Amino acid sequence: MKIYYMRPPALMFGILFPVALFFTFTVGRNMSPDRLIPVLSAQTVFWSASTIGPVAIPMERRLRTFERFLSAPISLIAVLWGKMMAGFIFGAGITTLATVIGILWGNQTVSNPAALVLGIGLSSMVYSAMGILFASIPTGSPGEVIVPLNFVRIPLMFVSGMFIPVENMPAAGQIVAALSPLTHTIGLLNLGTGSPSVFGFAANIGALLVWMLVFLYVGQLFHKMIMRRE
Repeated sequence: MKIYYMRPPALMFGILFPVALFFTFTVGRNMSPDRLIPVLSAQTVFWSASTIGPVAIPMERRLRTFERFLSAPISLIAVLWGKMMAGFIFGAGITTLATVIGILWGNQTVSNPAALVLGIGLSSMVYSAMGILFASIPTGSPGEVIVPLNFVRIPLMFVSGMFIPVENMPAAGQIVAALSPLTHTIGLLNLGTGSPSVFGFAANIGALLVWMLVFLYVGQLFHKMIMRRE
């Protein structure tokens, strides 16, 4: 647990950064709890789950423990799946805590518990797999993975309905939003707190499942390519 979760980059980008973003977005704005809670939960799961792989794998490369795992009778996909589960546990745990606090603080009712649980759990898997993909960058420094990852994470926040609702975007913006996994995370969390989802429950689930498989498959390919070069 200390190796994966208590490292400064994991604490900074997994906990402090989404909290700071949330307060930056909400302070001084008269927003209802049914809008605030999905934003809080989406930011938290997005940043926390996608941070563990980019912190753990480069560090293990530097210590040569990643290669030791692969020299054992364990497949690469099994090793990556283990890292993905570490990100899932961290992301789902931190987000569940933040969501419960937000619901109690805002006196918000949960109208669709299944959508809320799936929004947190499935999104944790998706963004953990996203972190595994970027962790294929051959380096022993977490910072050299997190910086390019942030060049993807930050723009996604602005095209996914987090700051401007998808229904208020122009047609081109809605098309871009439909391609973002974060849009579908917010959609499920909206359904959980009683707000509508632009694309619907089934589309949100389907899109997140597709992105999880894409991230994991492409990440495995990149890791294999790097291993061959080394």
